[in-house]
Amino acid sequence: MKDIKTEKVLIINSKPDSFFVYFKKIWHYKNLIWVFAQRDIKVKYAQTMLGITWTILQPLTALVIYTVFFGVILNWSAGDIPFPLYVLSGLIGWNFFSYIIYQGSSSVQDASFTIKKIYFPKSILPLSKVVIALIELLLSLILFIPLLLYYNVSISWHIVFFPFSILFNAFCGLLPVFFIAIFAYKKRDLFHLLPYIVTFGIWLTPVFFTNSIFSARFSFLMDYNPMANVVEFWRWVLFNYGSFKVIWVANFFIVMILTIVAMYFYNRKENEFSDFI
Repeated sequence: MKDIKTEKVLIINSKPDSFFVYFKKIWHYKNLIWVFAQRDIKVKYAQTMLGITWTILQPLTALVIYTVFFGVILNWSAGDIPFPLYVLSGLIGWNFFSYIIYQGSSSVQDASFTIKKIYFPKSILPLSKVVIALIELLLSLILFIPLLLYYNVSISWHIVFFPFSILFNAFCGLLPVFFIAIFAYKKRDLFHLLPYIVTFGIWLTPVFFTNSIFSARFSFLMDYNPMANVVEFWRWVLFNYGSFKVIWVANFFIVMILTIVAMYFYNRKENEFSDFI
């Protein structure tokens, strides 16, 4: 008597998956993260003369502007490290964060045609934006080479914590993305407000200024700003700038847990997305 082979059947319905099942589905469709990332990179740099070189030119332009205005005209300094290195180490973290927010928040709307044609966990879309942001971050690190040589500054051994700085940075970007998607898929007013919120946020994060500009009475606010923690952690990892703070570890786990919770509620709402795009 022949053995009867049973095949697993994937059942898709409108009922939200349990959190464990949802993460299993994300892992099952993980290849789509790279597929969407590749597609977006090709679209982003299509019909441009410089192509992916813009990934380096954009942070370079911001670096020159901030260095000239704040470092030369206003004569701000960063203490132990040259001001251009201080600014660049802040920019890579902030640009990584802002790219995830801008692109991740609109990822569902941008992929509306694909969503209506095939099924996949919608978390794949913002996660693919993290991949693109990571590629651009790694390319922008090239800018450090001439600056390190010119100022004769060496990289700290803390660079072994580089993966944790990436994770912390990514969680800070994904957390608002999932919450925005939850509350804004019906009413998109928040998308119009988002650029102003992010632009204002850089003035509350020590990207091009040091915490010393705040009085002792308000300096504690930087400890409760996760992106301020991220930027300071980047500088500690790269140059051993400043001292390690326990609050970084606490905020890392808080942001990570909140991101996972946000993904859970995102999972419960994502089946409704196709009705509003």
